[in-house]
Amino acid sequence: MSVTGLLPPLLFSLAFLLPAWWLYRNGRKGWALAPACTALILVVVTLAIYRQEVTHRQARHDLRTLLTELDRKDLYSTSDLREVDETLFFFSAASQALYRGLGYAPEQRDSIGRALKRMADWSIRYSNLTQWGPGADWDREVFFMAHAGSVLGHYQLATNDEAYAPYFQRIGRYLAGRMIRGHYKHLISRPDESLLRPADNAAAIYTLSLYDEYYGEGYAVKTRQQWTDYIDKELHYAESRLPCAGFTTTNRCALEPSAAATGLYICYRAAASPEEVTDDIPYREWLHYFKRFSGNPFSLSVRPNMRDGEVARLCNAGLAPLECGQYEDAIGLWAAAEYGGGYTYFRLFSGAVIERWFGEAPDFSAMRAARRVKVLTEVALRAIGEGELNQ
Repeated sequence: MSVTGLLPPLLFSLAFLLPAWWLYRNGRKGWALAPACTALILVVVTLAIYRQEVTHRQARHDLRTLLTELDRKDLYSTSDLREVDETLFFFSAASQALYRGLGYAPEQRDSIGRALKRMADWSIRYSNLTQWGPGADWDREVFFMAHAGSVLGHYQLATNDEAYAPYFQRIGRYLAGRMIRGHYKHLISRPDESLLRPADNAAAIYTLSLYDEYYGEGYAVKTRQQWTDYIDKELHYAESRLPCAGFTTTNRCALEPSAAATGLYICYRAAASPEEVTDDIPYREWLHYFKRFSGNPFSLSVRPNMRDGEVARLCNAGLAPLECGQYEDAIGLWAAAEYGGGYTYFRLFSGAVIERWFGEAPDFSAMRAARRVKVLTEVALRAIGEGELNQ
């Protein structure tokens, strides 16, 4: 978090000194204590929140939560009613959070390596992901390739163990070849639909960047540039410079932008190419359409839909396999971290900190595995942003 992000809450806190001074000057010394104490409390809270961020205290808390919960065997079982795609997305986000955790919690390297290995092992099994079997049309499986490849890439980069290298290489080479030569530059997310989802394709380019980092290739840079040019020319939503959450192969908007789906798109874009985020437009557009301020500098709400006051149409379809309305703040925190959001990051981060200070901690042990995956997905998404070291 940049220091400039502290200025608005600090100025808001110090503003209470003005009525305190006025009351004191007018002989109401007792009354002056109330605004003076308010100013002191708010300043202390602001600095305490800032310290939580710079020392990665919250990130370490979420990292420990993920490591503890990823040690539970039932998360790797397919015997309950969980959607496999939800588990795969969770493992992808959790692996990214753990991989970033190596930067601020190197003492956890062994535990992180073991957790990454368990997720990688789950991700290459045909019994879990049938896309590994013969006959699967990977041109319609970009969600699978993006997130299974992400899990494998994070494991390989974190450990230098190439036990799963054939699987990672298969995904990386297929994505590189198909996306570079593809006419639409996008691949279809799932075989049971015909939608091109920018968020899933952005995640695929992020996975390609992991492949490039390990093998010294340059696939992601070339693909990202062609893909960005294609979005700029063809896929912007009519009311903004944001892409729809889903398109058809005829470039028709099928799913309008939503906060979480669009947020994942810009987050993966930034994570795939951190050096380009300073002049990347989508984040500014996202702030304009989805960020909503309140009078309190310690809170920020992110509305799920683009049109304020209207119900988001097909919001769940745009965010699949996640549920609409649950992940906006965590994704917004990640986006603000990637783009050096300053004040926006402070407000989203402070909300999570205050909730943890005064709220009731979730009892993960009392949750069924399917419910636990949903809650832990939010923890993982938040931890990715909290673990960003270049804010």
